[in-house]
Amino acid sequence: MNFFITGGPVFDGRRLIPQGSVLVHHGRVVEVSCSSRSDMNVARKGSEAPGNLRTINTNGSLIMPGLVDLHSDSLERSIEKRKGVFFDVEFALLNLDRHLAACGITSFFHALSFADNELGLRSPGTAASCVKKIKAFTNSPQSLVRHNTHIRYEVGSRQSFEVILGLLDEGLVDLVSIMDHTPGQGQFKSLTDYLTFHLAEYDLTRDEIESRAREKLNGNQEAWDMVTTLVDVVSARGIPMLSHDDDTPEKVDLVRSMGVKATEFPVSMAAAVQASKAGMAVFMGSPNLIRDASTNGNLKASQVLETGMLTGLVSDYYPESLFQAAFKAGHKINNLEAGLAAVTSGPGGYLNPERGPGRLSPGAPADILIVNQDHAWAHITQAFVNGRQVFSIEAPHMSRAV
Repeated sequence: MNFFITGGPVFDGRRLIPQGSVLVHHGRVVEVSCSSRSDMNVARKGSEAPGNLRTINTNGSLIMPGLVDLHSDSLERSIEKRKGVFFDVEFALLNLDRHLAACGITSFFHALSFADNELGLRSPGTAASCVKKIKAFTNSPQSLVRHNTHIRYEVGSRQSFEVILGLLDEGLVDLVSIMDHTPGQGQFKSLTDYLTFHLAEYDLTRDEIESRAREKLNGNQEAWDMVTTLVDVVSARGIPMLSHDDDTPEKVDLVRSMGVKATEFPVSMAAAVQASKAGMAVFMGSPNLIRDASTNGNLKASQVLETGMLTGLVSDYYPESLFQAAFKAGHKINNLEAGLAAVTSGPGGYLNPERGPGRLSPGAPADILIVNQDHAWAHITQAFVNGRQVFSIEAPHMSRAV
């Protein structure tokens, strides 16, 4: 589809243009103009004139890039809607895909956990099967948004280590994170925290959980040797990496020394500060920002935002929160550009500083949202992926012309 969107402010991933327009040809952005005029002689200058051009007048609605979500557990939650109640993976993917389009997330990373002694979806065989089905789905005509794989490697997982190396060899991995759930650090500050979580989540006895905790503690050096090898393999393939739930400056220094260049969900301000000082990207959860509270009582996303250290936001477990968090962040620091960048060019730039998603610039994929801000909570009226309309609702104030 060739079209021209005009009539409102444009955020191009870097700056907010008070009145602008975007020209799209064959699924790519051709030009972003600082003018809202519908005079196509301006838009067509210096380029091949697209035929059958459709004009969309937003009548004041914001035009912005599609959202980039680097970490979401939503597929796991879509497959297992209730504890022990499972749905078919393809069924879950299809329905989640439609939901993501409505949420404005055009580049989505399924965070899939690989942990040897976990049950259900996080066992290495099941998680690997999900990876392959995600890749098959995103390459199918059914897919509306762009689906990517985010492999979460649990420190010390021997079986998962070999499985992930195989997936890397097959070219099925887009992003990797290291997660360390050893009791006494990170998310589980004590053995009690570890026991409480696992007793609630899994059908295991207290003795079984304590045995697994001892196994993780006893194999710590070997576990980190495997992490070093994995980081080397991933880095050699040019795949971005994240470290999950870093709690101390020392932990940040450790993963940085291995070559990891981003931290997600740092649990303390000291860890976030150390990462920022070292030039690492810092990602926080959008549900945390919306609620202004961490689920586990850890670092608030708003604290990182207000210190200027925030690179971007991720939806974590709640896709709807990512879009709204951009406006919440912009309001909190009185800088809408920074809020919008946190869900578009911030994460997109970490993936690829030059050509990452989350931007409206000549040659970029036409992943575009049209956003109504007339109410207490902003909402999306239209979404496009590669110039293809994937979501639309009736918006009486908008007009279309051919």
